[in-house]
Amino acid sequence: MMNRKEFYEYVKDNVKEYLPESYKDAEITLQEVEKNNGLKLTGITIPNGDQRIVPRVYLDSFYLEYVIGKDVDSCVGDVVDMYIEAQDKAEFIKMGVPDIFDYEKMKEKLQVRICDQEWNEERLTDKVVTEHGDFAAYYAINLKENEEGVGSIPVTISMMNEWGVSVEQIQADAMTADRKRGVTLMDMNEIIKSMIFGEEPENLLNEKMDIEAMEKPMFCLTNKAKMNGASLLLQEDIRKQIGECLGSDYFVIPSSIHEVLILPDNGIFQVPELNAMVKEVNETQVEREEQLSDKVQFCDGKTAVMENAERREARLEKEKAAEKAEVKGGIHGRLEKAKAEIKAKESDKVPKNKSKDLATAL
Repeated sequence: MMNRKEFYEYVKDNVKEYLPESYKDAEITLQEVEKNNGLKLTGITIPNGDQRIVPRVYLDSFYLEYVIGKDVDSCVGDVVDMYIEAQDKAEFIKMGVPDIFDYEKMKEKLQVRICDQEWNEERLTDKVVTEHGDFAAYYAINLKENEEGVGSIPVTISMMNEWGVSVEQIQADAMTADRKRGVTLMDMNEIIKSMIFGEEPENLLNEKMDIEAMEKPMFCLTNKAKMNGASLLLQEDIRKQIGECLGSDYFVIPSSIHEVLILPDNGIFQVPELNAMVKEVNETQVEREEQLSDKVQFCDGKTAVMENAERREARLEKEKAAEKAEVKGGIHGRLEKAKAEIKAKESDKVPKNKSKDLATAL
């Protein structure tokens, strides 16, 4: 059995046998690509002529099929089938390519993408990025956006320079475009029911909810398409709207890059337990590329200020300890001052001549 590297080379060396004649002179390349959260995949590109957009098919899943027993040549054939399908989509997308360097035409196609800043430092080096506490926002142009998915390219620093706009302008326009994609806040219980009965849950973003009357209040923030919707969390006015709906502070659970969960701070949830829950779910239920973070956030419902929940608790404990020390130090200081004042008054009561006689006697 071939190892992973040998399998990739075999695909590269034999893929032309399954391709149309027009690919006979294609310069086939393998490339390791860093995806979200440090995930590295190996992709194959097969340019046809002078294509401006060349699709890439990742080979990792095909290698796993080979390992569990699939014939290697059948895997190569499947790679070609997927590549031809991707090529057809690329032909459709390339119609918009000439406009990519026209910012006025592209700004409505912008979308904010969010990721864990600590997990993605290397991947973000050439991208346009804004920092938001534990999160980093980068930006993408959605060339294709429909029920089948999203076809996009990241906004790089060189692209921004070509546009002649600022990071702040890109951020503002991307957030505006995201608002137009729809903002939804849904009850998780209703989402579960919708999976069974097929009815779309109500959007609660503009509703005033009675949290105390709800048995297990938990809500999902995402966009209408439920794709890359977690980035809506970065918009301050949306966070404030959520606080008004809940009538309380709340925790933000980084569920995935597509959505976040909102839990009212009703005194039931403990931060260590929430952090442990997120880590377990990430490890067992969320694909690495789609994980948002393992850091639970806390949001003030009135001010919309969001911060790392664990660091917030540590900060509050530190402030509380400092306040106690100040009170204790303050009382001690006042007692010492009072003693000094009493002593000074007593010494003033001794007659000056009597003090002189005492000094002479000594």
